[in-house]
Amino acid sequence: MQASRITLTTLAAIFISSIAISFSAAALPQAPIKDVVSLKDACKQIAVEDQLPESEVGSFLLDCVNDQLTEMGYERVTSLD
Repeated sequence: MQASRITLTTLAAIFISSIAISFSAAALPQAPIKDVVSLKDACKQIAVEDQLPESEVGSFLLDCVNDQLTEMGYERVTSLD
């Protein structure tokens, strides 16, 4: 019984490690700065057309850019500064 418990624990540890490694290997690439700037400009235009209140524009831009980056297969950004 003790040997099977150690084996199960070892197998679980190996499984978890392999999952962590596969997630690291599958990390998305960062978008080129020019693409982020272009997306930000396009999202600004949408905000203007939709007449968003100034207080909502910052969070809208970040969400808008990140949605587009995700669709393009790029890593999300944490800030547009």
